[in-house]
Parts: sequence; structure tokens; C-alpha cells
Amino acid sequence: MKTSILIILSFVFGCSYGQNAVLVENDSVVLHSQIFSLSPMSKNVDKVNGLVFGVGHVENKRVASQTINGINAEVNPAPVAGAFIAFMSLVYLPEIIRNNKKSDSIKNTEDYYRIKNMNYAPHLKLNGLNVSSGCFFTTTSMNGLNISAGNKFNDFNGLSLTVLGTIADHQNGLSIGIYNANNDLTGSTVGIYNQSYQLSGLHLGIFNQTRMNKGLQIGVLNKSNSKGFQLGLWNINNKRSMPFFNW
Repeated sequence: MKTSILIILSFVFGCSYGQNAVLVENDSVVLHSQIFSLSPMSKNVDKVNGLVFGVGHVENKRVASQTINGINAEVNPAPVAGAFIAFMSLVYLPEIIRNNKKSDSIKNTEDYYRIKNMNYAPHLKLNGLNVSSGCFFTTTSMNGLNISAGNKFNDFNGLSLTVLGTIADHQNGLSIGIYNANNDLTGSTVGIYNQSYQLSGLHLGIFNQTRMNKGLQIGVLNKSNSKGFQLGLWNINNKRSMPFFNW
């Protein structure tokens, strides 16, 4: 009798677990979802519907993708100075500063505006809230609210409130920080320095720069490698340079 009960219980719990598990790599790894996880997340966890808490997500080539539906909270041990240097090095800020001193900086090549090195394993998908004292150092697509020192996203839809700024490949939403850079902006960026490869939204800052301006730049100095509306003390595009208003 006891043996029969144990067999039945094993069968029931085995089926219940199997509904949330996926066998991959010739049954060598079992991926499953859960409601809580520490970060960095285990390679055996592909989805968390709840809370993730820890020191952050790092590159792991053994994991293809992971998803968080809920809250991601990070206490990043990196000091603010180290996070600042790492964040700025991702977009080669020193090169940008040097190039902008050149008289022909508005005629730079396409690579000058492109944000590169956006793909790192795993691909993290975050739907909800991210609260962090540091930055993401893996490929991340996020929908929701981000509050952090600074962050790097592959795709971002929502509101990003940071100290340093937000870097994104594709951005549809609002980001606020010192430095904001993206390849495709259909939302808005507010900061001291804003840069986009293609702007279809709004730049609001001290210095704004874009290669293709299909939106609006408002700042002290605005630069565009195409036409587009600009409001500022000095405005430069590929046709003219004017104070106050340009198009």
C-alpha cells in the first residue's frame, strides 16, 4: 500500500514539474521557471515570474536567453567610479569628445554614430521593474520602468531614470540621465548629451547630435547630419548653421 502511494505521488509531482520544464541539449540540461531567483541566474532557469534579487546579470555563453516577468533588484558591488568608467567606455566617449573638436565633425561617417557591441549572451528579457545600483552587462530587452545608475539595452520600451544615462539599440520611451545614446529613437531623451543614429522623437539637453533627424532637437548646441527641426542657441545641419531655429 505504501509503495502504491509513493508511486502515485511521484507520478503526480513529476507531471506537475514537467509542465514547467524543458529538456535541451540531448536531455543534459533541464530548464524551468520559478517565482524567485538570485542573480546571476542559474543556467537551469529560463524564466522567473516574480522577483530576482542579487548582484546583477553577467555574460554567460552557456545560456541562450532568460526572461523576468516582475521585479529585478540588484545591489551591484561595483563602486560608482568603476561603473562610470565601464559605462562610458562602451560608447567610446573620449573619441566622441575628440572628434567633436574637429571643424568637420558634422561630416563623420556612419560608424561614428552607431552604438556597437550590443550582443552578449544571454539575451535577457525583462518585463516590469528594474532597480539597480549598477548597469546591465548582458544583452537586455526591457519593457517597463528602469531606475539605476545607468544601463545598456538592446530594446527599451518605457521609462528609464538613471544617473549616468541609457544606451540602447532601439528605444521607444523616455530616458533621463547625463548621457543618452541610441541607434533608433522614437521616444525622448533628456540629458546633458544626447546622441542618436536616427532620431524620430525628441532630444532635450545641452548638446544633442544625430545623423538622421526626423524629429526635434532642443538644446544649447544641436547637430544633425541631415535636415530636421532644431531649437537652440546654435543649430547645425547639413545645409546651414543658424541660431535659435533651424530646419
